[in-house]
Amino acid sequence: MKKKLSFTLALAMVLSVAACGNNGGSTAGTTTTAAPAAAAETTAAAETTAAAETTTAAEDTAAAETEAAPVEAEPISAEPLVHLDFETTDGLTAVEQTENVGALTGANFGIQDSTHPILIAEGQGAVGNALYLDGKYGVDFEVPQTDESYTFSFWYNADRVSTYGPVVQIGRNIGMSNADATVTWLNITKTTWGSNSADIFPVGWNRNSSIGTEVSADGVWPWIYAMDDMEHGKREWCLITIVADGNRYVADDGMERVGTKFYLNGELKWEANADNMYYQGLAPEILTGEGLEGHIGINYWDTIYKGFIDELYIYDEALTDGQVKTLFEQGNPPEKPEAPEYEAGAEEEEAEPEALPVAPVDAAAIDVLGTPERVLGFWSDTTDGFELADGQTLKISLNNYSDGVNNWDNFVTAFTNTPVTTDKVASADNYEGYAEYGVLRADAFGWGYPDGAVTFGCSWGEDWAGWLKLMTSAKVTMNIQRDGADAFIDYTFTGEDGTVMTETAVMSGAWAADAPVYVHITGEAAYIELLSVE
Repeated sequence: MKKKLSFTLALAMVLSVAACGNNGGSTAGTTTTAAPAAAAETTAAAETTAAAETTTAAEDTAAAETEAAPVEAEPISAEPLVHLDFETTDGLTAVEQTENVGALTGANFGIQDSTHPILIAEGQGAVGNALYLDGKYGVDFEVPQTDESYTFSFWYNADRVSTYGPVVQIGRNIGMSNADATVTWLNITKTTWGSNSADIFPVGWNRNSSIGTEVSADGVWPWIYAMDDMEHGKREWCLITIVADGNRYVADDGMERVGTKFYLNGELKWEANADNMYYQGLAPEILTGEGLEGHIGINYWDTIYKGFIDELYIYDEALTDGQVKTLFEQGNPPEKPEAPEYEAGAEEEEAEPEALPVAPVDAAAIDVLGTPERVLGFWSDTTDGFELADGQTLKISLNNYSDGVNNWDNFVTAFTNTPVTTDKVASADNYEGYAEYGVLRADAFGWGYPDGAVTFGCSWGEDWAGWLKLMTSAKVTMNIQRDGADAFIDYTFTGEDGTVMTETAVMSGAWAADAPVYVHITGEAAYIELLSVE
C-alpha cells in the first residue's frame, strides 16, 4: 500500500493522492501498486525510526521482561465477535484484484469475487486445518462493529509478503480517499521502518483520516511492532495479537492514540500508552462505524500475500496478558506445513520476471543514489538540496534505472524548507526545523502538500506498463520554475530506444510566497545518477 509516509518520526504524515491528469484523490490507471498515499498509497509515517530511540526502547523492554514474573495462561470467557478456524470455507469469499476500481477514489485496484477455489490445508494449521493463499487470490470476511477496546489475533506462516502488502487488513472505506470518506484501517504488513531502514515484520500499520486533523490534514498514521528490527513468521508459524485498551491519549506528535499492546507468540513485545509516547500505537475508532471490511492476503494497492493463515479472532474487549498466552498455547502447528495441491489453468500461470541487468555507470555523474544493481532503500539517500528562489528555474538532468517492479521504484523530487546534504538522511532528526512542502514521485503521485495543491498531467495516459518499462533505463530532464507560492515542473523521460514521454506537475500554495524552498532528489529500488543542476 504504496502509499508513502512522511519522513519525520514525530510528525504525522500528510499525504495526498493525485492521479495522472487528475485534480486529486485517485490513482486509477496505475497498474502497479502504490502506497495509499504515504502516499504510497500509499503514504507514511517515518520511513526511518531513530536508531537511538529504538535501541533504548528495545533494551528497556528486554530488561522489563527479565524482571517480570512469567505470565500464566488464563481462561477466556468472552465470546469472540469473529472466529475463523478455517476448518471449512464457511463465511469466506474468494476475491482477486481488478484494474476496475469502480467508485473507489484512493485505490490502485478494485477487489472483486474470484472463481479461484479457497484452499484449505488439512491438518496443517495451528489448530486443525488452515487457510492457504497461493499469491493469486485473497479472502474476504465480515467484520462487525465494535468500540475502542478490542483484541485482534491470528496465526500466520508467510511464504511471501511484500513491503506494505497485507497479511490481514480490516477497517472501513479502506479504498477511499480521505477527501471522500473517513478512512480507517489496520494492516498487518511488512515495512522498512526499522533502524537504518531494516526490514521489520509483522507491523501493525494503521490509520484514521479524521483524527488529529488540526495537526495533519490527512489524519493519524501510527504503527506498532516488536521493536527488535527483525522479521517473524517468514516460513515459520507465528501468532500476532494486538490489544487496544480503549484509553485515548495524545502522543508526542500531537495526535491521539489508543493504548496498545503488541504480542508475538503470546509474549508482550511492546506497549504504547500515555507514559510511552513513541510514534507507535493504534489510531482511534478503527473498528467503529458501519461498513467494515475484512481482507485476508489482499488489499487495494499491494502484492497479494502467499502463505498460511489460521485461528483468526476479533474480540470486543481487551484480553489480558494471560488470555493472550492462552491463545498461543491453544496452537500446535506443524513445523513445515504442506500447501494443498492446486493445478492452475494455463491462463493463470505467471512467468517469473527476469532480473534486470546491472545498470551502466556514468563517470560524469556528480552524485549517485543506490547501486548499479538497482538497490536503493526508500528515503535512505539523497542529493544535496538546491535552492529554488522566487523567479528561478532549476534545470536538473539525471539517469534513472528502475528495477521495473513498481511505479514508485524510481527517482523522487522533494521540496523542503531546509538545504539537506548528501551525508545525512532528510529528516527532522538530522536538520533542525526541517519540514517538507511536498514530495513528488516520478509516477505522478505525491504527498505532504495541502489537499488540492498539486495537479499532474502525463503523456502516456493509461499505459503505465509502457512507462514503467521505459523507466528501467531513462534519461530524465526536469525544469522546475518558481513563481512565489507556486511551482511548475516539466519532466521529460527518454528511454533507451528513443521513446519519449512527458509529465507536468503544478504546485499551488504549498509554501508561502516568501518562504525558502530547496529541492533534492531521492528515490527507491533504483539506481540514480545526477548529471547536472543548473
